[in-house]
Amino acid sequence: MAIHIVLFDPKKKAQANGAVPLVIALEAPNKKAAEGIAIGKLYEKYPESVDNFFNPKTVEDQPGHPRPPVGEFDEQFAQDNVFDGSVWIQKEPETELPTGPVDLLAQPANVKIAAVVMYGDTEIDNSQLSLVVDLLNDDETPDDTGMRAVIDGLVAVEAVGAMHQAGIYNLITAIFDNAGDRMPSREDVNAFAQAWVDNPRDRESIKLNVNAKVSNTEGIPDYNTLDMHVALSVMAVHPDNAKAADVKNAKEIIAARDSVWRAWDKTLRVIIGILNVDTDTRHAIISEGLKNLKLVNNDEERLHFVKTRLAGHPACTELANYGQQAEKNVEVENLGGGRFSIDGLTGSAEQHEKPVATADNASNQGEKTEVVQQQNQVTDATAQQAKEQLDQMGYGVYANAPAEQTLLQRAEENAGRAEVLAQQLKTDDFQQRAAQVEQVIAEQPEEVQQNLGIWKRVMRTDPRYTKPVDAEGFTGTSINGEYMFMRATEIFGPIGSGWGYEIFEDAMLPGAPMAENVFEGSKFIGKKMLRDADGTLVTELNHSIGIRFWYVRGDERKEVISFGATKYLYMTNAGKMKCDGEAKKKSLTDSIKKALSMLGFSADIFLGWFDSAEYKAENATEFAIRNASDKAEDVTRLREELDEKLAKVADTITSAVTVNEASKVHSSIAREVETHRKAAEAKGDTDHAKYLAGRLRRLTTLKDERIAALSEEKAS
Repeated sequence: MAIHIVLFDPKKKAQANGAVPLVIALEAPNKKAAEGIAIGKLYEKYPESVDNFFNPKTVEDQPGHPRPPVGEFDEQFAQDNVFDGSVWIQKEPETELPTGPVDLLAQPANVKIAAVVMYGDTEIDNSQLSLVVDLLNDDETPDDTGMRAVIDGLVAVEAVGAMHQAGIYNLITAIFDNAGDRMPSREDVNAFAQAWVDNPRDRESIKLNVNAKVSNTEGIPDYNTLDMHVALSVMAVHPDNAKAADVKNAKEIIAARDSVWRAWDKTLRVIIGILNVDTDTRHAIISEGLKNLKLVNNDEERLHFVKTRLAGHPACTELANYGQQAEKNVEVENLGGGRFSIDGLTGSAEQHEKPVATADNASNQGEKTEVVQQQNQVTDATAQQAKEQLDQMGYGVYANAPAEQTLLQRAEENAGRAEVLAQQLKTDDFQQRAAQVEQVIAEQPEEVQQNLGIWKRVMRTDPRYTKPVDAEGFTGTSINGEYMFMRATEIFGPIGSGWGYEIFEDAMLPGAPMAENVFEGSKFIGKKMLRDADGTLVTELNHSIGIRFWYVRGDERKEVISFGATKYLYMTNAGKMKCDGEAKKKSLTDSIKKALSMLGFSADIFLGWFDSAEYKAENATEFAIRNASDKAEDVTRLREELDEKLAKVADTITSAVTVNEASKVHSSIAREVETHRKAAEAKGDTDHAKYLAGRLRRLTTLKDERIAALSEEKAS
């Protein structure tokens, strides 16, 4: 059997704790078998550390390349060798840096200044100098410590770059002495350094302007900065006033995925324009929200809280009118004779002298419709205020009498309907934040919107059915084919009647010529073209399939032409010939997915929206709401079934004829209710848990009463 080399790379968090790559060589018939054996040995050797490693990378051992001992994990092998994706290669020895101190005066001004900022006025060697250069060239890591701000501020003053190492050190010492606990900004350092070189005699009187509060009105550059600011605000530290220790603690909160930080960060991320909101506003929102502990565990209320605070903010234009509904005080007027005018619904005394149009005496159907609409314009708040004012006037009997169908009762019914509609609108609130294409579609003429009817319904993709792909030079997002078939069935109907396909082309297409590696002993010397017995070149084969995809819309059958392709016979990166026995199946799935994509299915992925972290967060939130509503229906149904069962059990207990029957029936339902109660507590649903506990106590009371009654009957 061939020998395979298996590599386990540690995760970043494990690396921080000292984990190193593990490599093992195993005899196995194929790659999958080798990985299975390696994982088993990993569980045996390091049972507590299995989760610290990524999935294994496996390659077949090749002559002339390094290999670890067979059957044993080697912790040093990956340190001495490197895996390039196809073979293991021995690392070249690192060039030794010259020993001894570095002459900083011979270095560029920015390197000299950075070295003094990092190491003071002490001498440094070449290894330390390389760290200085790395800091200057690192444009990706956020400047959490503020060190780059100090360096950039000093480099901007040309005279500082010409100073001796000791002079730069005195200047930096003066800057930090004046700054105190705060880290100065680039502008503060630049102004101080310029004054330092311009007024050498007044250096003792120069002050660093770090106490002036500068409000952040320009937002933040990216979501990584947003994560940091949210963590600082959760710690009750204003991001503008954060010290190095605060930043370190905030990083630990982010790394630990703290629940409070994650809740607020998730909510802010779905707000369009949040990066342009000033730091003071974001910090104030989080600080105020943390005072209400319920917001941490309630995503809907927390999102409403944030939207309310950002309503009208210039950076969040979509929230300009959020929550702005004019409320009108309800006026109740006593008209005499037991009649009242509720905010003009019944009318004034003068109005009652004239005939009032009602749904019964309206002269035509249009007038009846108008009257009904006028009567329906009553909210729940309006009805409640009317009741309260009638109570204050001493006519509470009119506000609460159920004997006849009064105007107020009709208002209450209409308010109930309005509340249902409001709940529906509230559920659809997230849809108001549709993505860019949906907004463009909505602005198109009616004909265009009809043409895009299918596209609008299927363009968004549930992230549960996607996964990232990084293979063969392609990086992107893969969609589950079965999910797209399900969506097609949802829109068009079952396959075969609502949609389907016809294959009109099925072929194997020749590709590039294949070659094999040639070795001289164990040394690789080149490649040799593969040929058949008749001398013709052996080429790769690609399977191609063409389909005529059809679907029914209305009474018409529509068609789309689509192609799919899959590698069938080809050479791997390791120089091995491979034949894919499922190429035809993959090509067919590929062609159907491509046809559906032309109709707009999962268009957000093909448009590249999934490359945006902001869109992915927004999309995940939307589908989480949809999935939660589906689950909520199931939960409601189960609770209703449990309530019906409890009612039947209560009847059974009260009609039990023996003590044993009452006890057994009670003990059986008690176990089931207790299971539901514990599940509710585990999910944080305290209200339902209390409700179940109350029902259980009631059943226990009924059981005790029935047993007592049966005992008395038996005694008598």
